[in-house]
Amino acid sequence: MLVRFRLALILLAVSLGACAQAPAAPDEAMKARVSVLVERTLKHTVFLDGGSFEMGDWCGPRHICDTERDSKPLHTVTLDGFSMMAYQATYADFDVFTDAVGEARINMEERYADRRGPRKNASPNWYGAKAFCQWLGQQTQLPFDLPTEAQWEYAARSRGQRVLFATDTGKIERGRNFPPKWEYGQPKPLIPEVGSYPPNPAGLYGMSEGMTEWVNDWYAPDYYKNSPEKNPQGPETGTEKVKRGSSGIPAEAANLVMMRTKETPRTMRMRAAPR
Repeated sequence: MLVRFRLALILLAVSLGACAQAPAAPDEAMKARVSVLVERTLKHTVFLDGGSFEMGDWCGPRHICDTERDSKPLHTVTLDGFSMMAYQATYADFDVFTDAVGEARINMEERYADRRGPRKNASPNWYGAKAFCQWLGQQTQLPFDLPTEAQWEYAARSRGQRVLFATDTGKIERGRNFPPKWEYGQPKPLIPEVGSYPPNPAGLYGMSEGMTEWVNDWYAPDYYKNSPEKNPQGPETGTEKVKRGSSGIPAEAANLVMMRTKETPRTMRMRAAPR
């Protein structure tokens, strides 16, 4: 499955060590492309005031929304304010990054032809998404990173409101705020361009559109039992990274805002959120 991502600016001190080195002397055209990307990124960041919310499956023991155990127990989380990109990073954005650091563009194979386009969400592996965020942090001198899992859910739920889906109404209305329906065995509809449907009330686009997004946290099925209340960062170590947004099946219930999935992060040869 292809996994998209967005950036967040986190108001905490973090390391912005390079994952890839840019050329020593980029040409003027490349500098201009990087400048446009930086300007566009900063223009489209959305600030979310900090606050407390109940994270996880809040539907209750008699009306469970998510059948998986890893979204339980419901627990209080308190976050500092942070900013997040209103849109997922696009291939146009990610191509600037790979071109600037002298690496091959991702997903150029023929099988990705219908999924790749300047305005379609980029789908790197976790390490590629992380490297992009850190590189952008270097360009802006701001602490960009992938959002934490708690930040992602807080943002998807428009500052922690009890909604089931991260749409403009909290409901799925196919064709208006969510992609059209498809059935197994039928051709999948084309992946929509970023920003094709209305944002949620917090001003964030595409957080419930049938695809998953990388977050920063390692995955542990019982993490919610041990999560600290203040700015949780996920387990210190692990073998899989958390993905949020969808479990990747056509059912609408696969897009519930409290659902968690995971994947082993593959290495890369070379939404971000500012921290």
